[in-house]
Amino acid sequence: MRELNYIKIFIYLSIVTVVTVGLHYATAAWLDQRYFRFLIWNLFLGWIPFIFSYVAYVFSYVKWKGATWLAIVSGLLWLLFFPNSSYIVTDLVHLTARSSRYYGGNGLNFTYWYDLIVVLMFVWVGLLLGFLSMYQLQEVIYKRVGRMASWIFVLAGCALGSYGVLLGRVYRLNSWDALTNRSTLIALMQESVSRPSLAFCMFFGVFILTIYATLYYLINTRTTRVSS
Repeated sequence: MRELNYIKIFIYLSIVTVVTVGLHYATAAWLDQRYFRFLIWNLFLGWIPFIFSYVAYVFSYVKWKGATWLAIVSGLLWLLFFPNSSYIVTDLVHLTARSSRYYGGNGLNFTYWYDLIVVLMFVWVGLLLGFLSMYQLQEVIYKRVGRMASWIFVLAGCALGSYGVLLGRVYRLNSWDALTNRSTLIALMQESVSRPSLAFCMFFGVFILTIYATLYYLINTRTTRVSS
């Protein structure tokens, strides 16, 4: 498993985030609409799991007795907020909700394409944050426990992440409810046990896993230099 330079990755993700938010503001000013402002908050939530995974990654290298426990706590907090990074995918539904605004006498007008590109940029950054946060923790588990355990972690993370997206999109819960509103969370979790919910989690989990496995393969595939 290839080690990555997470300082450079942080800088890259920060630049991409600034470009994405800037694109949103430019489009909003040009089209005189502020409908997609909520994407900025959702992207902020998508950054949280990356922060927690990096904290866990750093603590895993610290030679201190309590560092392991702090890494575990950071990893659990990562799991709590991990669904936020892929939740942004479901924000594509807002394009459907606003479909009547996009059709004119000649079919789709140009505003649809601008909104689509803005939403896709937020989706892409969110998926990158989720992928790289999971990659950090898989790297820690890979070194400490082994390859098999690291991939079990990935499968479990994708499954629980998809369930978190279900709770967020369908039942309108968020990560904070696990800390501040446990009774409602438990009640809705019981309500969510159904065949449609299971199907959603399976489909979305496969989606997350496919994205992750693709990017993992691209990073870890051996390359040969092309000689001039």
